[in-house]
Amino acid sequence: MRLFMQILLVLFILAAVYAIVVGLGLTRVFKRHKSTTKTVMINDFEYPRDDFDWTTGGYVKIEPSTENQTHGKKCAKATFLLQKQFFPEPTPGVPSSSSGPTTWRPEMILDVNSVTRLPVYEWQEYSALKMDVFNDQAQPVTYHLQVADSRAFVYETSGPLTPKKVTNISMPTDDLVKSRLDLVNIRSLKFWVDMTGATEPVVVYLDNLRLEGDATVPAPKKEAPKSKP
Repeated sequence: MRLFMQILLVLFILAAVYAIVVGLGLTRVFKRHKSTTKTVMINDFEYPRDDFDWTTGGYVKIEPSTENQTHGKKCAKATFLLQKQFFPEPTPGVPSSSSGPTTWRPEMILDVNSVTRLPVYEWQEYSALKMDVFNDQAQPVTYHLQVADSRAFVYETSGPLTPKKVTNISMPTDDLVKSRLDLVNIRSLKFWVDMTGATEPVVVYLDNLRLEGDATVPAPKKEAPKSKP
């Protein structure tokens, strides 16, 4: 009987503490903090039957992997294949650079025509396109990320992928607006790596491709630096 009364007392105390927390509005604070990061997932590569059919022309092999993932249980292992694996001899129609050598650029494309389709066309509410990329090479690799709208306006960014580490790529939607892209009608995104000088296929792991941040919330104003007396 004494044990039963002790249990009831503990439950009563817990209920009283919860009532006080609710009364002070603290639960609303927790909920508000939880929802401050606005995010919509474009592709997290969790579903092998749905997430891996990007348009590649067969020049990039995309397959599920449980290594180097940053979100969920799986990611995409993308193997960018070499030109000589398809065209041992120079082939008409393959673009060349102004300096003469053949330019080989296998791409991963997610758009309205790919089997795995771009699921979100309206980006105006978000502040950045983000993705995580792990470079499996022993040397840096340059990535390229390109976005286009329904009018074929294009914005592209690039940068280095650190060897054996995850690079968190971020493309601010403000940059797309400055390039005159229509954020209400985004139609495609492309990802590729620089294959210049590569003698072996280049392998990277992609994960957590998402839109993040709330573009409808004004950025905090920066205070002007105080002048020294």
